[in-house]
Order: sequence, then structure tokens, then C-alpha cells
Amino acid sequence: MNDITFKLGSVNPCGISDAVFFIPKQYIRQWPTIEDDFEAMMQGHYAEYQGDFVLQQGRWWNRLYNTQGKGKITWEYAGETDCKVVVNHASLSYPKITTEIASFSKFASNGDFVFCIKHDGHYHIIGSPDYRATVTPNGDSGDSAGSAKGVTIEIECPDTTPLPTYKGVLVLSDGLLDCNTDTFQNFEDMNTNRQENYTKNIEGGNSVRFQALGREGRIHLEGTGPIQVEVSVDGVKYDTVQHDISFSNGAAIKPFSFYLGDYVRISATTLTKVIVNYNDLKTN
Repeated sequence: MNDITFKLGSVNPCGISDAVFFIPKQYIRQWPTIEDDFEAMMQGHYAEYQGDFVLQQGRWWNRLYNTQGKGKITWEYAGETDCKVVVNHASLSYPKITTEIASFSKFASNGDFVFCIKHDGHYHIIGSPDYRATVTPNGDSGDSAGSAKGVTIEIECPDTTPLPTYKGVLVLSDGLLDCNTDTFQNFEDMNTNRQENYTKNIEGGNSVRFQALGREGRIHLEGTGPIQVEVSVDGVKYDTVQHDISFSNGAAIKPFSFYLGDYVRISATTLTKVIVNYNDLKTN
């Protein structure tokens, strides 16, 4: 375990960012993990998610504006010795009553959501693969000029880790937020200076690979023998998929969809031509 020190006179801001991210838990295909052992504690990873959230096809994290100065995150422990769990809390404030916030309130009040909240340069997760989050949104129109109005959102969720940090990537509707470097990359910018199509002629070869950075596109294949599509989330072990795309012998042009970040491998007895419309794809 590392020393726990504090530098006197250092900058120590309070409160949370005005940008909060949320997603229904059922849209998460695969969770990152937290190492729960002594070695992780010694290396400083005991309260930190390792890896990325992998989402279902066509899903992404949504933004929720929070009035700065009115939001905070907290935790407290509950339970008996050897059975204690932590309860993570967040209080958010949205400054207006709109159809969008009312719809969110209706869905979230009886749903199960995961939130990612920035504080002091770090992104914290409130939500758990094992426990249900409770979200209580309350609306107030205000009663006089300048009085408080809008929706206050109280969130709590049991967990094994107090406000775990997340250093992976958040997939948003318009780009990728890297929570480790706190940088955002727009999908349009990711395609700058890329050719419109990727063409690979394989003389006597039988496979081609690329990584899906977008959610959909089109593909043209020419070859002989059954064409097989395999997908891997780690780029090493590939598993055959049947639900996304299928081809028969000869040339085929069809739309396809994969999960963001998937590595895709296409193979056949012989592939003579592969054309992939980029639409946020990169070759591997």
C-alpha cells in the first residue's frame, strides 16, 4: 500500500464537473474489471477499473448537464464486520424542466443506470454490475424571479469500491472521450485525410482484417468458397459471428454492423478483392 500524503498549500478543488455521462446498464455488453487482491493494492489499482466499457451495438453514453456548484459525489459504508459494502452517492442539478429531462426522470426512476462523473481531474463510476442503482429525480419550477428551479437528481448504488476511478474510453454519439488523458476525439476528425474506401487485393491469400471504429458501413468481397466473418474484442482470439453479416460464394455487397473497437477478420478459400467503406473504420 502506498503512503497517503497531502501537500500543504496545494490546489484542492471541491465539487464536480458540469459534464456527467450516463447509460442504461442493459446497454453495457462487457464491464471493465477491478483487481481485488493484495498485489493490486500495492500497485495502486485497488480502486480503479482496468479496461474499457464495451457497449451493445448502436449504443453510447449520453451527456447530462450539471450546474456547477450544486453537484457532489460522496460515499459511506454500511453493514457489519466482514460483510461491509460501500454506498456511492451523487447529487446532480439540472437547471430547467424540459421534455428531455422529464423523459429521463421517468425512465431512470425505475431503471438501472450507470453514471460517470468527473471530479478533480478523475472520472468516477457510480453503478455496479452486481447492484442496482437508485435514481430519484425531483422537479421544481421555482416560485419567484431568481429562485432555484429545475430537477435535482439523487443517485445511490451499493458497490465494493468507493467511487472507483475509470481511465478507459467513453463512446459518445459524436466521438470518443479518453478518461485517462481527458481528451475528446470527434468521429469526423478521426476520418480526416482517410481514403474513402479501403481496397486490398490478396493474390492467393485468404484473409483480411480491420478494426471497427464506427457502427456501420458497407463491404464488397470477391472470392471463392464460403466466406467467414470472425470478430475479436482483444485482437487475438477470434470467434465466428453469424448475426452481423453473412456471404455466399463469389462477389457480395452488403451493409454490416459491428461493435465499436471490435477487430474483424474475413476469410475464405481465396479472397481476391475486399473493399470496405470506411465510415469510421481503420484497417489492421
